[in-house]
Amino acid sequence: MKEDISSGMPSVPSAQHDWFIQSLVNVANVAPLSFGVTLQVSGLLVSGYLVSGKTYFEAIGQQIVSGLSQNAALADQMRKMFATFESAYPNDPGQSERPVPQFVHLQNARFYRTDGTPVPSNEGVWWRGRISQISGIVIGILNVSD
Repeated sequence: MKEDISSGMPSVPSAQHDWFIQSLVNVANVAPLSFGVTLQVSGLLVSGYLVSGKTYFEAIGQQIVSGLSQNAALADQMRKMFATFESAYPNDPGQSERPVPQFVHLQNARFYRTDGTPVPSNEGVWWRGRISQISGIVIGILNVSD
């Protein structure tokens, strides 16, 4: 597959990676915005708000560090580790070369069977998934009554 260096996006669509989803992830990684999506992944529907990788790692890092209040040294190590993960997602729109996204990040993700039935204990969570495993996308949040 050829890559367009100016945009960092594949120039030829691939059956392995959905160029449209990669484009949406690129937008979320660069612009400070979030919007609802519902993804079909491995027989489940995952519905949540598409966010940048940086936002995802900031939030996950804060969650983990907040649980380590009794161990300041370990909390500091974890804070530094997650800061390196965040740095993998620069949000400079002027950056001409950007790696092609391989992962999608969702905030307040909820899981449903394909018939729309929520998975038990379906509370919103942070979710990271491989773009190559997504078989379908809907722009918008799945809103199903429990």
